[in-house]
Amino acid sequence: MYKRRYRRKENEEEGILRGIFGLFVFGIAYLIFVYHVDTSRFWFEMNHYILPVLAVFVLAVGAYIFYIFKRRENTKRHLDSILEQIANTGFESSVNSFIDQFGKEGKIKPWEYRGYKFEWKRLDDFRDNANKKNITISTKDYGELSVILRHFIDKKENRYLNESIGTKAVHSMSELSKSGIEFENLVVRLYSAIGYASKRVGGSGDQGADVIASRNGENILIQAKHWSVPVDNSAVQQAVAGRIHHGCTRAVVITTSSFTQGAIALAKSNSVELIDGELLKRKLAEHLHEAWQ
Repeated sequence: MYKRRYRRKENEEEGILRGIFGLFVFGIAYLIFVYHVDTSRFWFEMNHYILPVLAVFVLAVGAYIFYIFKRRENTKRHLDSILEQIANTGFESSVNSFIDQFGKEGKIKPWEYRGYKFEWKRLDDFRDNANKKNITISTKDYGELSVILRHFIDKKENRYLNESIGTKAVHSMSELSKSGIEFENLVVRLYSAIGYASKRVGGSGDQGADVIASRNGENILIQAKHWSVPVDNSAVQQAVAGRIHHGCTRAVVITTSSFTQGAIALAKSNSVELIDGELLKRKLAEHLHEAWQ
């Protein structure tokens, strides 16, 4: 339902313009036919019907095109003001966090752009959260929200590309120690670069916490898994238990590999953020300016 409504709104203007073009082509074909069948009738209809109707048609099309132009101009101005408001209020970090956390979650007919896939309900939740912070995004359809997400996804991808190109050294995850300590320290560096006070907790008796990152009253418990095979439910269960034990507000599981479907489902139902190897590489390039493979 969500996707149909979104597509209908997106294609409305294009459909009208295609209809106008179709009528124009049909009219030209009709005139050519009449001209070859009955020249006198052609000129009679041309002078008495076609030219007056054509004049009205041209005026109507011109007025409609002007209307579309002005509406798009006003829409662009409005969207620019929303983007400026997001930048000025510091909400951009929330947008990027939303993209990172839920951008790989969509499975059945999701909202898609540049490899990111979002569940439509997640878009509703994000929009509601933005509106509560006085960043007004239209709830009539997904047009404004789509433009905003595309803007920040493009920004992230372009930054990732530029920083990857500008990075000379390429590091290898496989060279990190198998004990996991070096990987945990890498995660500490990453979250410190993002702006968190981060510390490594990992070791015996860590109670589900490898790293804890704190900022402005937000405490994130992080499970860091330097694995070559997909991470299963156990890591998510440890993160959930650790979040409660350490009194953290969020839980994150980071891995150099990927996650099983069971882990993804369990994380979704327990609000645990998952960062797989590909997303981790992007974050390292974006915040540490380091290329990893």
